Amino acid sequence: MAMLTAGIALLTGVMLASYSPQLIDSYLIAWLPFSLFLSFINPHFRNTGLLIAGFLWVQAIIHWELDHRLQPEWNNKRLIVVGEVINLPKNKFTNTSFLIKPLSIAGYSAKLPKLIKLNWRNAPQSLASGQRWQWQLKLKQPRGYQNPGGFDYEKWLLFKGIHATGYVVSKFPARLLDSTSVNINVIRQSILKHIDQHCIECQQLGLIQALSVGYRGNISRSQQQKLQQTGTAHLIAISGLHIGIIAGVFYGIGLMLWNLITNKKYLTRKELALLSAWIAGLSYSFLAGFDLPAQRAMLMLSVVLFSLYLRLPFNLLNSIMLSMILVLLLTPLSILSASFWLTFCALLIIALGQFLLKPLSNGRYSWIKKIFIIQLLFSLLFIPISIGVFGQIHSASLLANLVAVPLVSFIIVPIVFLLLLLFWLPSEVLELLYKALDKMLSWLLEYFNFLQQSGFQALNSTAIDSWQLVLLFGILVLMILPAGIIRYRLFLLIIPVLLLTPEKKFESVEMKLTVLDVGMGTSIVVQTRHHSLIYDFGSGNKQGYSLGEWAVNPYLRHQGLGQPDRIILSHSDQDHVGGFYSVQNQFKNSMLYTGTVGQVKKLFPEVHPVLDCHTSSAWMWDGVQFEFLRGLKPSDRADNNRSCVLRITQSGNTVLITGDIEAVQERNLLMMGGSKLKSDILIAPHHGSLTSSTQNFVDAVSAQHVIFTAGFLNRWSFPRLAVVERYILNGAKIYRTDKQGAIQVECDNKSCKLIPFRQQHPRLWY
Repeated sequence: MAMLTAGIALLTGVMLASYSPQLIDSYLIAWLPFSLFLSFINPHFRNTGLLIAGFLWVQAIIHWELDHRLQPEWNNKRLIVVGEVINLPKNKFTNTSFLIKPLSIAGYSAKLPKLIKLNWRNAPQSLASGQRWQWQLKLKQPRGYQNPGGFDYEKWLLFKGIHATGYVVSKFPARLLDSTSVNINVIRQSILKHIDQHCIECQQLGLIQALSVGYRGNISRSQQQKLQQTGTAHLIAISGLHIGIIAGVFYGIGLMLWNLITNKKYLTRKELALLSAWIAGLSYSFLAGFDLPAQRAMLMLSVVLFSLYLRLPFNLLNSIMLSMILVLLLTPLSILSASFWLTFCALLIIALGQFLLKPLSNGRYSWIKKIFIIQLLFSLLFIPISIGVFGQIHSASLLANLVAVPLVSFIIVPIVFLLLLLFWLPSEVLELLYKALDKMLSWLLEYFNFLQQSGFQALNSTAIDSWQLVLLFGILVLMILPAGIIRYRLFLLIIPVLLLTPEKKFESVEMKLTVLDVGMGTSIVVQTRHHSLIYDFGSGNKQGYSLGEWAVNPYLRHQGLGQPDRIILSHSDQDHVGGFYSVQNQFKNSMLYTGTVGQVKKLFPEVHPVLDCHTSSAWMWDGVQFEFLRGLKPSDRADNNRSCVLRITQSGNTVLITGDIEAVQERNLLMMGGSKLKSDILIAPHHGSLTSSTQNFVDAVSAQHVIFTAGFLNRWSFPRLAVVERYILNGAKIYRTDKQGAIQVECDNKSCKLIPFRQQHPRLWY
């Protein structure tokens, strides 16, 4: 019990520090050793002291991390950098991404960033881990899109210890200085080449590489989606389960090897088995790159094996708590990662399963039934976890994992590891074995396809608060526990609280408009009580880069929105329609409007019909009026000026969305009369370009609030200062997605409230 309360106290302190809105003064961290000392000498103060110590420890770590961030005055400047490649480069078409440890930055006097994430277009194929290069780089501070329900890239960069991002300037010749002889990533890279040579015809090469050395660069987007939608993505990560399986296999091998040893005075049979298990687990962890999940798994494995070595009574719950305490002490920022919560929640569910299965250990239940019960437990209790982490409920999880867990963990992973050890076998034998491995993985993916085609699809969940997820998890546990432990389950009466729907949240809001943060591009989602539309999808391409997938879809899941009633692709520019490539198939039943019909039909030939917004009529949804303004002259064929201009009117509140129109189209719109343009909220034309927002247009719209969609430190310097000042002098309040993240507009029957996402959700890493 002491271990449990200590773990909870430390975890609470770490969480409070990680998600507090601001950092404490650095001098207060000096109280850290004092709080630890008090918790050590005074049992009554122990848990409080650990909580305070956890809080101060994380604050100290974050201070250290932020001190090593690239200084803001060096943003977007070209710098001569000497650095060492420290991971396996990932190649996607013409682009290569990799991490470097900077050794020097010319003219930079502050603390060097510890890690920099780079992109290199048309990088040399010889680029490899361990090499030292000199590049000219363009760097900036860590930055990511900030949207409701979206992936927090800035948080990910923080717990990964990445202090700057950027790209290699191709015009400046890069120089390879030298290569280190041996490191773990060099070995991993040679293993990848070995697999490539003997798995030439493998359809699941990416999955085999992921299970071998943790390299996911060759997993296709369709494979990733299939694994995520069936709740089986955890099986491809080299984590605790796989490392534990390998350790178990080599524990058995160690027991057998003991019989072959002639001199047995140094090690007992059990000690040799434990040592074999630990070395095998450590080896597999290093092959996986020894990232945070592998580190956690090795800590847990070490705790368990050390307990067995000392013949201590094994307690799974205490082992989990001890492992968690060690993780929080060694890598406290891992609490910011989803994998931390997935790992320890899974372990706690196993502990609960062990407790529940104790009465079933009398032989009445076979091991198959016990596996089914454990997997059922996982599928049920992972519902709130899956909602919190992925925004989805995986209906196929139980049936998918019942097959996938035994197949991958007990057959495929051991075979993969043994193939790495048996690299010296003849090529013909290795090719045959890799083909068999590839066939098993292909069968597994076909089984996942069958489940999805049978109706077991991932279900998008509406936005649920954290406290509701915790409550749901507690209710599910209460339902599972034997009646003798929880005789009265009155807590189940709280379930209706969890049934909040977006419609209930619309009781005081008649219209919600969200200008998403999609960098240098535009995407807007408009919701009324029973309808929705999407105006543009941000940038993207056919190769998999997609703001539609990374920003729009997560927001729709967060809001519980399915098929939008209408889609508007303002015009055919890549920063407005590129994100639609990856999501076009899921929106086939939505009516699609655009200002550039011919170009959009060429870009998306499978989408039909495509309607011209310049000839479309107004419509009404739930008392909210939508109207396309027609100011276009037939002679004007410029794409930007053919953007759909949408005017939304709700209870006297007016929003004007202008796309990328420029001065010509602004003059044409002015000919309709100023009353048609007068709006409370304006999405500024063309991201704040000097070619738009003419003074007459600004005066006619006379907006109280102006929102600019722009990318952080974009190369065009949008929005331009002269344009911003023009709106300010006209009395408007300015909002920018590059500085404030997504801008949410909530309108009732009186007025509209604008909510900048970054300000509403302050974080230490912003």
